Formats: sequence, C-alpha cells, structure tokens
Amino acid sequence: MNKHKFLLLLFSFVVFVNYMNYIMPDRDKMHKRIELLTNKIKKEQQLNAQKQDPKQLQLPFTTLFYDGKKVNYSQAMGHFQESITNAAKERCAIKRLKWAQVPLSTQWYDVLKMDTSLECKPKNMFLFINALRHNQKLYNIKNLRIYNNSKKKMLQIHMQLISYRVENEK
Repeated sequence: MNKHKFLLLLFSFVVFVNYMNYIMPDRDKMHKRIELLTNKIKKEQQLNAQKQDPKQLQLPFTTLFYDGKKVNYSQAMGHFQESITNAAKERCAIKRLKWAQVPLSTQWYDVLKMDTSLECKPKNMFLFINALRHNQKLYNIKNLRIYNNSKKKMLQIHMQLISYRVENEK
C-alpha cells in the first residue's frame, strides 16, 4: 500500500512540475502588461492635458496639394512626375510612368493618378519610398505589387501613385 501511495505522490509531483507553467498564470507577462498599460494611460493623459488650438491642426492646402489656381491638370501631373523621377534618381530604374487620362474630380479636389513601374534592389525600394515621404506633397500608394526578378536579382515594383490638386474656387 505504501508503494502505491509513494508512486501516486511521485506521479502527481511529475505532473505538477511539468504542467505547472500551463496552469499557473505568468506573473512576468502580467507585470509587463500592467506597466505597458500604465505608460499608455500616462501618454494619453499628457495628450489630453495639452490644449490644442484648432488653427494649429489645420494644414495649408498649398503645401500638401497642388494648387488649382496656379497649375492646371497637365502642369500638376508634370510636377508629380518630376517628383517621382527625382525620388527614383540613382535608386531605381523607372520602367514606366503612365498618366491617368482624366482626373477623378470631387467637389473641391482632383485625384491625380500615375501608374508607376520600377526596378530596383530591396534597400533602394525603401529609399525611394522614403524620398517620396520627405516630399512636401501628399502621396498615396495603391495597388502595390512587388515581384522578384531572379535573373537580375532585382525587384519589379508596380504601383499606382496618387496625389491631389485643390480645385479653383469660382
């Protein structure tokens, strides 16, 4: 009888030691999560404590968008194409730049689309995108497709770049 009790005790001890991590909560994770949440709460409280003036949050259209009073559709697309080629200079080879035929107009702005095909190395692709980000104008990247060209060890990148032009107020 004592052997059975001792064997049961050993078996329960082995099960407890092996499966204790699955049953017991991980205290380190809980402490890290509490610390992360308290830091996030502090940041949110600091942001809420700052008094924001609505005029500070307004960005002028002339810096982010092409001005419809100064440039027409063709000129805006020319500036847009020039900014793309400047960003790709010495980074990527431009295979194709195709203008959209007509701007997609809404009530107060036009959407300028340009289909772009590039060929570059992975590091240069990120440098190209960062160069576009540092430009003054606002650009969106849509329909991004990246293919690996194993013959040249380069990336084939196809994307649609979108910029905006504020319409003339008549």
